[in-house]
Amino acid sequence: MGEEQFNEIKRVLDSLSVAYEVIEHEAVRTSEEAAAVRGTRLSQGVKAMVIRIKAGGKKVFLVAALPADRRVDLAKLAERLKGELKLARPEEILEVTGCEVGGVPPLGHGLPILFDSSIFAEPEVEFNAGLKTRSIKVSSEGLRKAFESIGAAEFDLASSS
Repeated sequence: MGEEQFNEIKRVLDSLSVAYEVIEHEAVRTSEEAAAVRGTRLSQGVKAMVIRIKAGGKKVFLVAALPADRRVDLAKLAERLKGELKLARPEEILEVTGCEVGGVPPLGHGLPILFDSSIFAEPEVEFNAGLKTRSIKVSSEGLRKAFESIGAAEFDLASSS
């Protein structure tokens, strides 16, 4: 669980010749815990929120990637996507991403990705890489290249926490 997503992230970054560092650490569940074990500011973290959308009788999942010190604005996102949005439940997250809560990466899971451009405010960012015990550190520009290569879409997602 999570290893497949980690390998996919590495494949994407390697294919783009993007330098990155793999960080092994104690298990984390929250962005605050991740920043503490990595020894970084919360704003350097990129959190991946799995969101369930109901529209036209269908249920679809996507990942919203935003700075770890911000909150996803579900009301604004629901208005833009014209659907009913909720944060996915832990069992749904595991089912659709192959990762447990606390390990979901912003890419590498095969779900559509929306990202808030404010994640690029820091020169380097870090994010959980499929497992609660592994993170990746990469330049903001490298993450932007990765998002562009997989068709992630930029959205205004974040509100202050």
